[in-house]
Formats: sequence, structure tokens, C-alpha cells
Amino acid sequence: MTLPRTPVKFHYIFNLRDFSRIYEGLLRSTPDKFGSKEQLCRLWRNEATRVFCDRLINPEDKDLIEKKMIGSIVKEFFSGLDDAILREPLIVGDYMTSNPADPDAVDP
Repeated sequence: MTLPRTPVKFHYIFNLRDFSRIYEGLLRSTPDKFGSKEQLCRLWRNEATRVFCDRLINPEDKDLIEKKMIGSIVKEFFSGLDDAILREPLIVGDYMTSNPADPDAVDP
């Protein structure tokens, strides 16, 4: 029995530290900013996309992660909320309260 040969992409090596970065982003959220399930799941999607897709080098691999893997996880575990969670564009940030010029400002 011979297996089909596919190129192995050694530059895509992920470890537990990558998963911890996703959960670190989730743990920095507060209920006043992310009060609903949809908002928290969109934050999870943003963190997972940021951690994994930022390393990918071609659009096919990014599509695989964003559309197929993350999309299928959302549809399986959050079937009623999948439209809200997978809505585009995916923009999460707290830039309005940031003031780098003010030394007394609290970094969000």
C-alpha cells in the first residue's frame, strides 16, 4: 500500500503556547465589553485567527483555517449563533480608550 505524497509544511508547527495565547486574549476580556455569547465567541474566533492565520503564507491555507476549521467548529458547537459569530468583517479592538501620549492613561 502506497500513500499519496503531499508536501509537508514544516513551517506550520504549533504548540501549546499558541493555545495559551488564544486563552490569554479571552481572559483579558471583561463582561462590560463582551456581555453576550456571540461577542465572546467572536472574540475567540478573532484570537484563533490571529494566532494561527498570521503565520500562514498562502491564501489556501488561510481559507482552510478560517472557513473550514473555525467555521466547522462554530457550526458544530454554536449552531444557533453561527451566523452572528461568522459574520464579516471580524474586527475586535479597544483603540478608543488608548492614549499613548498620556503617561497616566491606563493601557486597555
